[in-house]
Amino acid sequence: MKLTVQQMMMLGAFGTAVIVLLAMMNWRRAVYAALIVALFEGAIRKWILPQASELVYFFKDIILFGAYIKFFMFPDPDIRAWRVNGPVTLISIVCITLVMFGALNPNIGSIVLAGYGLKIYLWYIPLGFMLPLLFRNEAEMTTMLFRYSLFAIPICLLGAAQFVAGPGSWLNVYAATDYVEMQVATFGAGQEATARITGTFSYISGHAVFVQFFFILSLGLLTGIDDKRRWILLLGNLPLLVANGLMAGSRGAVYSMLIVGAVVGATSTVSKMSKSRSTLPYLLLGAVLIMIGVNVFFSKALKAFETRRTYSDDTTLGRIMYPVNSVLEAAKEVDLMGFGIGMSHPASGAMRSALKIDPPKKRCPVYDAETGQVLAELGWPGFLVWYVFRTAMVWQCWLAFRRSPPSMFRSLALGFFCYELLLLTGSFILNHTANVFACAAWGFCMIPNLETLVRRARSVPDPLPQRQVLRGRGSRVPRLHS
Repeated sequence: MKLTVQQMMMLGAFGTAVIVLLAMMNWRRAVYAALIVALFEGAIRKWILPQASELVYFFKDIILFGAYIKFFMFPDPDIRAWRVNGPVTLISIVCITLVMFGALNPNIGSIVLAGYGLKIYLWYIPLGFMLPLLFRNEAEMTTMLFRYSLFAIPICLLGAAQFVAGPGSWLNVYAATDYVEMQVATFGAGQEATARITGTFSYISGHAVFVQFFFILSLGLLTGIDDKRRWILLLGNLPLLVANGLMAGSRGAVYSMLIVGAVVGATSTVSKMSKSRSTLPYLLLGAVLIMIGVNVFFSKALKAFETRRTYSDDTTLGRIMYPVNSVLEAAKEVDLMGFGIGMSHPASGAMRSALKIDPPKKRCPVYDAETGQVLAELGWPGFLVWYVFRTAMVWQCWLAFRRSPPSMFRSLALGFFCYELLLLTGSFILNHTANVFACAAWGFCMIPNLETLVRRARSVPDPLPQRQVLRGRGSRVPRLHS
């Protein structure tokens, strides 16, 4: 039974109040829960509550709203004792610019749609100030990140089942919406066609981002953990993630994993990444196991990917130039103000239809890459400020790598730097999964920016980074007083 708009609004209001109150009780668990929901909300939208797909889409955002209230408005004493020295001035400039040149654009014609546009750009940025205080010590950080990485195994096994099942199976569906063509993408055509998998995500793009992020997370853990858990990452996560990248048919995801693996491996040869023995042998073993796993167990996926790569209409150089070409095309149509924030997002049209809002006077054009879309929405001032901030995120990850001594943190910071750099001109706003993971990775790399504000009592434990992770040369983090 399809719910009416009024029923969905009433259900959403009640559910929001309950979830926010629960999230306020423990902001750390709420953030962790939101990151888990980001992995499975697509499955809920596709198979469990397709009639409430739009409400489920906002589920993790509601959880984070409660966490934000608790963290920023009613912080615990151990939170008040610390400050994250982040780019607050730059973020303030970004917010003001996006409001002035994006949300206040009269072409939007709705306060609700303007607010939604601000949400898709800014909602996950507070994670940058929360992630540094999410872990109380290094052991807790290692345990939580390892447990989170294990979600890759069931999701990737589901992806393998989708690939075998074929495009006509109930496993291969997209999240039900009124604004997305529901034709399942495939490798090839006819009876020999196989589905491009989506895992637990709504669409292929979400699954492609997932395999990139979890590949980097698994690599970081592999170089930081020195016990038997390494074998789960070597035998489970890494081969399955690469295979899922092939089965999704995402060339960007597969190339990104190859690049990050090569960068981490090359860095391991010239710089110590872990506190324990050299990690290079484990990285080489991981590469061998990936090749064996792909060629033995997923040879059909490798063949399908190679066929798609060989016969695709575009080239690698052309894909690299997409962001530049999109900006050049948008520059021909965009004035100072642009067409309005969020106007190119697919959900904007659905919300306009559901809320019976008049169509805009000028429809926002669509371009091949998100860079063109951002320029079209925000105009030149918003476009420039937004990408200055995105570049600052990349720089913060690089500084975290440079400041950290050999540790799991150092390896993860290098991987997240690569992730942010590769995502700089990619889909960030139009892919909310990428948005969540990118802001979380940036927040993790903000750990070196923690500063103590008060002398601490011995009964209050010091947080993770100052005593146990960031004691290498060049670290600017001050030594704390107990």
